[in-house]
Amino acid sequence: MPLEEIRGSFRVFENSLRGSLQKVGFEHLQVGCDCASKYVQGTVAASYPLSKVGNGTSFFKIILQESENPCSKAGAINTYMFGKLAEDCASVVHQGDIMVVAGFSMAKSTSEADGHCCRLEVSDEAGSTIYIKMKRKIKTRESTHQFCFSPQVCTRSSNTITGSETVAMSVAPSYTYTPLNLVKGGTIVNLYGAVKFFKPPYKCKGTDYCSVITIVDQSDAKLICSLFNVNRDALPQIYKNGDIVRFHRIKIKEFSGQLQGISSSGFAALTFDGTVGTSVVPRTSSKLFTFTDEDRKTIEDLRIWVASNLLNSAVAAKLSGIQPPMYFDLTCQLVGKAKLDGSSYLLKVWDGTKCPFSYWKVVVTEDDLEGDSILIHRLRNLIVDVVVYDNHVQLAKSLKVGSFIRLYSLHAKFQSPEDEPDVSYLQFHLHGGTTYGRGITSLPEGHADVDDLKKFLNSVDLMEDESSESPSEPENAYFTLGSCSEACQQLSVTVLRDHQHFEVTALSTILNSRSPQPYRIRAKLRQFEPEKLHQSVKLHCPQCNLLQEVPDGSELDLIIQEASATCPRPDLQNTSFCESVVWDTENQGQRRVVIHFVKHDELLQDPEDSLIMIEGGTLEEILKLSKKFKGIIPVRATEDDLVLLDLSAPFIWQGNIPHYGCKHCSNPKAIASLSPLAAQKDPLWEPATIAQALGLVPLEYVFVMKFMLDDGTGTLNVYLMDCKDFFQIPASEVLINNIFQENIERIMNKLCPSGTKLDDLPWLDCFIKSYYVTDGREHQICYRVFDTTIAEDV
Repeated sequence: MPLEEIRGSFRVFENSLRGSLQKVGFEHLQVGCDCASKYVQGTVAASYPLSKVGNGTSFFKIILQESENPCSKAGAINTYMFGKLAEDCASVVHQGDIMVVAGFSMAKSTSEADGHCCRLEVSDEAGSTIYIKMKRKIKTRESTHQFCFSPQVCTRSSNTITGSETVAMSVAPSYTYTPLNLVKGGTIVNLYGAVKFFKPPYKCKGTDYCSVITIVDQSDAKLICSLFNVNRDALPQIYKNGDIVRFHRIKIKEFSGQLQGISSSGFAALTFDGTVGTSVVPRTSSKLFTFTDEDRKTIEDLRIWVASNLLNSAVAAKLSGIQPPMYFDLTCQLVGKAKLDGSSYLLKVWDGTKCPFSYWKVVVTEDDLEGDSILIHRLRNLIVDVVVYDNHVQLAKSLKVGSFIRLYSLHAKFQSPEDEPDVSYLQFHLHGGTTYGRGITSLPEGHADVDDLKKFLNSVDLMEDESSESPSEPENAYFTLGSCSEACQQLSVTVLRDHQHFEVTALSTILNSRSPQPYRIRAKLRQFEPEKLHQSVKLHCPQCNLLQEVPDGSELDLIIQEASATCPRPDLQNTSFCESVVWDTENQGQRRVVIHFVKHDELLQDPEDSLIMIEGGTLEEILKLSKKFKGIIPVRATEDDLVLLDLSAPFIWQGNIPHYGCKHCSNPKAIASLSPLAAQKDPLWEPATIAQALGLVPLEYVFVMKFMLDDGTGTLNVYLMDCKDFFQIPASEVLINNIFQENIERIMNKLCPSGTKLDDLPWLDCFIKSYYVTDGREHQICYRVFDTTIAEDV
């Protein structure tokens, strides 16, 4: 409700407002403060005529005087209203009215003559709300606006300020932008950044659409932003990596030890093409935004930086240039579409080039196919059928035939029909989910890529193509959905997650190169170590690169017993944030176990949300408790406090997964250091957060394996050290989950089946990098796999 009149007692209204918002004094207002849950109150001291900024948007300026502290230099603040809200307020606001403003944002004042160093900015689109307590009543008429005042019957106050003072807002407001390396948790900031990764907007479980964007800037820092809006078009209109975004009023939060940007009240975004020399026209659904010469310079500087520093990892391929199996981005025109079943949808697309492989055609009836059947027949040798799945179906249905679209992370792979196991045809799939930025975007008219594609499509000689014999439509190359999945004959059992534009390098060439650099290779796996795959799981310190074995059950039980040998101390129980219970064990002599329940707001949480500490417990007892409680921290008593056990033992169990800290990099603190976490509004008790509070550097579970690869030109020993991306299975859970262990064994049997000749082994597309290691006297070059994952079919 952008504009409301306060009727009745103002005190009653203010008391009701304080139930959800917090009042803030003018002296505490500053650029970057979190204004989402706050409101300001004051008296209208002066108002200016309704005017317009450079882009034609209405704005209305008032001076708001703080009632409680009118004599202070910061006791008055300029308030600017934009758009429809400005027009509504200009017709009803008068000097002496009491005004309450919520959902505002802060900007730096443009004049030293202003009493306050900042100014308030409000608008409908930013979610602002203004409440007015009239000094005097005015007549009203019926109006479609919820605040039923008609501008035709309103008169301006004789005290309204006019003349040269209105010139100040003929230019756009100025904003302060924070470099990404200086953002801090708990603040609201304005940012510029270049897009390094993005997921096109997708429907969340609720009513909102979500877009996940990773941005970078010249400070070499990055920030992952999660943006939400009920309107898909209101989210940033990003079409490729390298695009530039401007975010106003984005909230910075810390989650699992990392800063993230979250859209909040008042959030606004502009997107610009990141290519040097292109037009500086923002992409936005909003009609209200500011843009200055300083913004133009910032964008041009970022474009120059992007051109030399930000590698576009997405593969944008033409149909004529694809090399299956691969994931790539395709810019194309939609010429037909059809429903297949509830979880899949067919898109018929072309980009003017001809796919060089034999590919499938999906069987659909003419009644189900939407599109010009004559055109589809004329383009039959240039059209490919793309099947989209699951969460992409709803958007695919809404696409207009004839529109230009971009398919992100489209999968091209060979498959065989059930009745022809020795023949394979190319298929195009847009799998469900949003992994690796998978999605669809409709490109607008006037977009540079659309203009280029239109020109190219208009130059294609369809008559020549119709007269030529096409290899892309072989006899019986048609399929119905679901007719081929098990008989997949992929050319590679791995998929590159990045850098697909790199050329393949022979292993013999790599062996003769001594300078560390990345390579794309294509080879076969002759052998691997360790043969017992559970032995491949290690603990790794990301700070000092230490690798250590994961203790087995009997070893861990002994470590805990030795570290817990001290007797519990009753005087250290029931601390300010813990409630303790002593447990006398039966038939075990004098052994006593103490359970310390961490309190939140002086109350105990539900077990599934609770963190507890155990003093004097055994491994068996800890594992039993881990089934009931969210986190278990084994502790021991010292003279003054409770402390962690020796770091040979886990510092916390979550579920049945033990988490360890690095002995070399950690500086353990007393358990009392958890008190600030317990006092937070909603403590999550995640291992990373707890480790940070206790001064620990957590170890991560990783797969460590050695592969001997062979491409016919030579052999190369390559190491794999990966948490979860290569096998798409988390290393932290393999040791406790038999199904995961069986899956990895099945994968390795596929990559390197025993007793198989080299010619019969499957190909692996891998991205590797070389690096030096030293023993103090000489350097040795080693190789490591990264940005590679097992194909979904495997």
